[in-house]
Amino acid sequence: MMKLTIYNKMMMGFSAIITIMIVSSAYVLFELNTVANGAKVILTSNVRIQELARLLQAIIQDENGYAGKYLVSNDETYFSLFVETSKQVDQNLNLLLEKQSSPEDQSLIYEMQKAHDALVAHMQKKNHQTPETNATRKQIRQKYIAILLDSLDILISRNHSSIEKKMVGIESITARSVQVALLLVAVTLFAAITAALIITRTITRPIGDLIKGTEHIARGKFEKILVSSHYEIALLADAVNDMSAKINDVNELRTQMMQQISHELKTPLQAMQSAHDVLKISNSVKDSQIRMLDVFDRGIDKIATFSRQYFDFSKIESGVMQYNMELSDLPEIVEPVVDEAKLIAASKDINLELDFDAVPRVMVDPEKISIIISNLISNAIKYTPNDGKVVVSIGPCDLGVQVKVQDSGIGINPDEISNIFTRFYQASNIKKIACSGSGVGLAIVKAYTEGHGGKIYVESSPDQGSLFKVEFPILNDQPFKAVEAPLSLNKND
Repeated sequence: MMKLTIYNKMMMGFSAIITIMIVSSAYVLFELNTVANGAKVILTSNVRIQELARLLQAIIQDENGYAGKYLVSNDETYFSLFVETSKQVDQNLNLLLEKQSSPEDQSLIYEMQKAHDALVAHMQKKNHQTPETNATRKQIRQKYIAILLDSLDILISRNHSSIEKKMVGIESITARSVQVALLLVAVTLFAAITAALIITRTITRPIGDLIKGTEHIARGKFEKILVSSHYEIALLADAVNDMSAKINDVNELRTQMMQQISHELKTPLQAMQSAHDVLKISNSVKDSQIRMLDVFDRGIDKIATFSRQYFDFSKIESGVMQYNMELSDLPEIVEPVVDEAKLIAASKDINLELDFDAVPRVMVDPEKISIIISNLISNAIKYTPNDGKVVVSIGPCDLGVQVKVQDSGIGINPDEISNIFTRFYQASNIKKIACSGSGVGLAIVKAYTEGHGGKIYVESSPDQGSLFKVEFPILNDQPFKAVEAPLSLNKND
């Protein structure tokens, strides 16, 4: 079976449309030509016959008048006029005979010619001196004249009927042509739309499959993309599949490498932490040395945190991150996180508050939700000056349940908001604070939130603080949890 390329399909579709248009146009032109020919026949033949017949009636009347005057006065002048008029009658009868195509009308004209010849022959007789002869000749003349005029009336009547029939035929052809033209236009339009839909479907369906496949790749699912197409898009799908396989191999290698690095870092960090703890409780360590040990402790903690976060982010990018989902009360997850952040906030005299309304339970991984909220609160405290304020609130939203973290910190430039979730990105106003971060925390927040099927939003402006909102979907028909009173945690608790 021949496999058609997209180009061949498009050319076949357009060729079919063009062919239908040509055939329909040719048919319409043919029918219009038939109408034109019919009108031409009526105008050039039937109408001319009507004119000749009516002209002949007038000539015959003149001829009859000259014949009557000649019979009364026996004046040769009238006879000469009669002879000239009779020649005109003969000429017009011959023209009528030439114009007629109907055998009945031709036979009628032959009879008229015979009657006229008999009239002329009768008028050419010289013996018409007695009154009886004149009366007889008058009767004969009127008989022939009546034959001629009656025949012309019949001819005119027949020709009039013929014109009416032909006009009805032309009207019928015209109406039929219009109907056929409209039908052909409708068929052409339908064929064009059908061909366009088929061609579009042929192109867009495999492209849609390809887009879905690439979206899965972007989310870390490196499944082979199967498209219902051949040649161009199939080749593109093969190229994407090859790329996907290579990316998967690279991600697996990177994950293995990060696992190895994390493992290699964990052992010396644990040893350093153990040594730090032993030295700190030792009686031989001086106060000045304890401060140095605290510096070592913070450094160890930063390295361990960064190692863990980067390793988690690598697993997210590789699509191997596992979510242990369970139906949970979000306030019960957030409250301990806020409580733990209380001491850090108090060290900067930052007022930390937690408020929540009645919300339904959500299907989440509690550990990762804790990381999301912890990173948001940590950032809020970090970028908020002393004596500032951070408010954590929980409430319902269109998607389900949302957690908002609002601070009174240094804020973010609007044109940088779209970049803050990029790994290792730091805002340009980071110099306003004395500390810096790893640039991985918000990237993990976004990845974990989307891993739960949720969404994250940011509202911020320089020196006006920032508002981070994370939303999580709920199961259908989940009841709201009753809340007795909002909880507030601050530096005065």
